[in-house]
Amino acid sequence: EGLDRTELESIKRVFERLDRKNDGKIDRDEIAQQFDILGYKPKRQTDYGTSEVEDMIWEVDEDCDGMIDWENFVQLYVRCRRDKTGCEPKRLFNLIEFMINDKDGGGTINEDEIMEVLYHRYGKDAMQKMTDEVFKHDRDGDKELD
Repeated sequence: EGLDRTELESIKRVFERLDRKNDGKIDRDEIAQQFDILGYKPKRQTDYGTSEVEDMIWEVDEDCDGMIDWENFVQLYVRCRRDKTGCEPKRLFNLIEFMINDKDGGGTINEDEIMEVLYHRYGKDAMQKMTDEVFKHDRDGDKELD
């Protein structure tokens, strides 16, 4: 699958958190519920006539059943992690990355957690530049973005 044991455990934990119905698949209601928990309001209708969540599923749903099973989930994660072109759809990947790095499940990512994301995606030098840019948005100075 191209993931080490730690990465596989991390995405398995996220998959299980999203799969609230425990049916081995993630549907639009489960993703929408997670966005609601995080305070994000996805678009009800996009330019394609579907909801933003349905678009996110469509981007990675290889068997076109309107849900994401474990195989699709791992595949999307690996493809996005390896993508150097910027062409892979990243909306669901971004949610997964957020959930992996939101260690306590509190809906925020602190400085250490965001640095881990940036390091994995862009490397050390770019990470430092972006960290400076990102944390200028820390409204209350507590080193957490909420």
